[in-house]
Amino acid sequence: MIQVTAAIIRREGQYLICQRAHDDALPLLWEFPGGKLEDGETLEECIVRECLEELAVDIRVLGEFGRTGYPHAGNELAFTFFAAEIVGGEIAVNVHEQVKWVAAAELTEYVFCPADVEIVERIITLAAREE
Repeated sequence: MIQVTAAIIRREGQYLICQRAHDDALPLLWEFPGGKLEDGETLEECIVRECLEELAVDIRVLGEFGRTGYPHAGNELAFTFFAAEIVGGEIAVNVHEQVKWVAAAELTEYVFCPADVEIVERIITLAAREE
């Protein structure tokens, strides 16, 4: 099993989403920023590192948001999503086609990677309760 982390970053009622590169697996689908766990790091360390590498931002992990699983290329990917906030840096597009800030109600307009779909639905449900 491969451990993967992703960040649910919310700012002023909008969520940060990233479009996968055209030459990556699952090309041009949308996702939350993150990546695979490296040897010797915790899940929290992984998501902090991935956001720095992919987006050039420092984040603070606020807590676990949810978990999903997804089979891919003969492996089971175990995703842990963390609520997080940006605490430093300016967003750079280093590995994605583009990044966007999107309101919860608009998330349905984007085609997400399969592992993210359940989390998108949860965000929409939680946002509707806040209204």
